[in-house]
Amino acid sequence: MTTGAGGNVITGGTHGTVVQAGHIEHLVVRQAPPPADEVTVAPPFGRRGAPLRGRDALLALLLGASGTHVLYGLGGVGKTSLALEVAGSFAAQGAPVWWVAAQDGGRLAGGMRAVARRLGLGEEELASGQTADLLWERLARLPGRWLLVLDNADDLGLLDGPGSLAAGTGWVRTAPGSGGLVLVTTRDGDLGAWGAGPVLHPLGVLPGDQGGRVLVDRATAGAGPSADAELLAVRLGGLPLALDSAGRYLASVVERPAFLRAPGEPATYAAYLAALGAGDVTVDGDGTLARIWAMSLRLLRDRGHGHAETLLRLLAGFADAPVPLRVFAAGRVDIPPGELWSCLQALDRLGLAALGTDGEPVVSLHPLVRDAYRGERERLSARLVGELGDPEDRDPLWPLLVPHLLDDLGRDVPERAWKAAVSAVHVLDVLGLVREAAAAGRAVRDRAVAALTEHHPLARMARMGHARGLLVEGRVEEALPLLEALTRECVRAEGADDALTLMVRNEYANALQMAQDYERAAVENAEVLALRVGLFGEAHAMTLATRHNLAVTLSMLGRYEEALAELDAVHTAELGLYGPDDPRVLVTRENRACIRRDLGDPEAARPELEAVLAARVRVLDADHPQTLAARFNLATCLDPAAAVPELTAVLDARTRVLGPGHPVTAATRATLEHMARTLPR
Repeated sequence: MTTGAGGNVITGGTHGTVVQAGHIEHLVVRQAPPPADEVTVAPPFGRRGAPLRGRDALLALLLGASGTHVLYGLGGVGKTSLALEVAGSFAAQGAPVWWVAAQDGGRLAGGMRAVARRLGLGEEELASGQTADLLWERLARLPGRWLLVLDNADDLGLLDGPGSLAAGTGWVRTAPGSGGLVLVTTRDGDLGAWGAGPVLHPLGVLPGDQGGRVLVDRATAGAGPSADAELLAVRLGGLPLALDSAGRYLASVVERPAFLRAPGEPATYAAYLAALGAGDVTVDGDGTLARIWAMSLRLLRDRGHGHAETLLRLLAGFADAPVPLRVFAAGRVDIPPGELWSCLQALDRLGLAALGTDGEPVVSLHPLVRDAYRGERERLSARLVGELGDPEDRDPLWPLLVPHLLDDLGRDVPERAWKAAVSAVHVLDVLGLVREAAAAGRAVRDRAVAALTEHHPLARMARMGHARGLLVEGRVEEALPLLEALTRECVRAEGADDALTLMVRNEYANALQMAQDYERAAVENAEVLALRVGLFGEAHAMTLATRHNLAVTLSMLGRYEEALAELDAVHTAELGLYGPDDPRVLVTRENRACIRRDLGDPEAARPELEAVLAARVRVLDADHPQTLAARFNLATCLDPAAAVPELTAVLDARTRVLGPGHPVTAATRATLEHMARTLPR
């Protein structure tokens, strides 16, 4: 303890002179490096543990490299572990190795001075103010192989030293013509800050198989099969530090006798994964990861990215899936667009998030960062739904939003989030994902009923989505009574002309038609059509959809001329609304062609169905249920010899896409058998 002239007390180690002044006009304080005899530049080989996994190619490259190389990535991703592996190989070959801790200015300057002393610089040279220049002159002349590691150099401003890192005059430079290797570990991969000299290597997280091997290395054989370890590694985001923590946790549990384990304490990879999902365990019991995130955020703030934490919290409010950047468009968040983009780039460089494309620009948050930041419950994605319109319009953003719209529904979720979740079920149906749509419909219905009670208006909407999913699966017998009861309930509670009531009645009419109760389906469709014309007008999308349904029902009743007239009018209106390649227009064209086939003119139907099929392959995909429907209908216009192989291919595809027990698959099988019986023997 040192006492100044005015009675102030300074505690801790002091070096040099302590000065107290009565008035200070301008004061510059620099952190003095520790004395040379208190700085070590020996590699911390004691920190080497289990085998290094997933870095073989980069390790081989570095062992044969010279010049300056930078390992950058997320804290905990294993940069120091890889540097230690390189250092161990150099040391084993007798090459000199120096390890400088670069997390603060004092240790960095002290370490570089210690390396300079090892290279023969005297105290007078060190006191000349030219340490960096003299050090790099010595390194450039040093014969043979050598390794200099600067570890944890996250603040690139410190690496400027007496000059400029980017200009090649700072503490880190390249020794031209030398066989030495300079290896720097950092979170910051900003190309502009590093300049042209160093070679930068992004260090990513480990894939599932390599992450699983890390878990197996740390845990014991009793923790479960390697396949379970891989699943846990994926959930942990492939972050080596998290994998190490989870593996050591499991090892500590498994090695204990069973009677010394707490009830429910996970002892296997599968049990740990389940407990992690339920929030019963954490990979950050000692707060190491929290400190890593805090250090990264502090670095971002120091770089002027003041909105970084706000953005992280917003991203953490989404599901564990790529987030389309369109949800952050100007006006949707309180972050200026330019700053938002620079924040996203900075998060990407530090490994906290990853920018990419999935048909649209997207960003993916590291799953453990999501765990650390519990985001806003009101989803920005749900706000966007109102702007996207009908899922039938097929905005490319819809598929990207689906996992976010279905995520984390509960009591405190706003009304628009429930509506968005029901829209997500519809999107899956539009995409032709039959099983996924049905499963999502059940899940949304269950959550809505549990959170809101069965008769809440939003729960009624979710119940309708569930019934639609049943129809998509072909489970008409289950859907029909649900929709009949829901129709009565909506008419009583909402009114006969309410928008939700009409949506439910529209689904009910579809169910009646699928159940081949065409008379009742026609009555229901006609009543809904009259109400929708009154509410929306003749040319509204919902009006046209109901008019189309009524026309199909009329055709099922054998009233072909009426049906064709209705479909012709719908087709003309839809072309004006959507354009020729819209799937709704294609459905209308297909049904017109099928009526002509049923009227006994397959030759007139064939070119129309061929055009519909070509458009669907182009707009949808070859296995979409609507594409398969066009193939089926076209096959029924062919002679049996040509139809049988085509129907066989359609049956195989429908069995794969819809399942062998789906009614549409069964109908295809029956048609194929009938056609096969007509072939000449």
